[in-house]
Amino acid sequence: MRDFFFDLVDTLELVFLDPLRYSEEVKEIPFAMSPISSWMFSILSALSLSVGMSILSAPYTISTLSFLFFGFIANLILFRFFPFFYSLVADYYVQKKGRSQKLLFLVMFARHSTILFLVFAPVCIVFHAIGLSGVGSGFFLLLTFIVLYGLIIARGLKSIYELRNRDSIRFSFYALGLTILFPFLMNLYTATSVLQSVSGGF
Repeated sequence: MRDFFFDLVDTLELVFLDPLRYSEEVKEIPFAMSPISSWMFSILSALSLSVGMSILSAPYTISTLSFLFFGFIANLILFRFFPFFYSLVADYYVQKKGRSQKLLFLVMFARHSTILFLVFAPVCIVFHAIGLSGVGSGFFLLLTFIVLYGLIIARGLKSIYELRNRDSIRFSFYALGLTILFPFLMNLYTATSVLQSVSGGF
């Protein structure tokens, strides 16, 4: 358990505090290299996103439980597929700059970075406490977190592929825009969100 805790802290440190060392040092962290890490981060982030949106969607009734469940499933699917497609598109742009393919590391970095959404629920609690609730506030926060996620991926691109700041930010947001428009992914997410709404959500 102690080793697991240290590996977890090391992984988070590489992603958020020192991404320049990610591609070299992540291989030395067994937890980070295992699929368990990305699944754990995806599950926690999906739950936080679902809980946060529920907090902003008063009044709370018995249907809120269905909202939480369907929201969690939709978000988990998104967090499993979105980083892969995002990384695939970003890697394509980077290779056009003459860099070698490092898609495996970028996908791992993108999936580890989803842990950013773990703080979505606490921020929603603060918003609700100061009277900023409802669908509009939820979508504003979601958009803000997506932009922050894009900036984190830009840092990962810079470190993994040794790019300039300008190129890494540009490639990251190009990839973000194209991935958001990816029909299958967004239709799947929207369809599940409709089930979420029918269950008594928004």
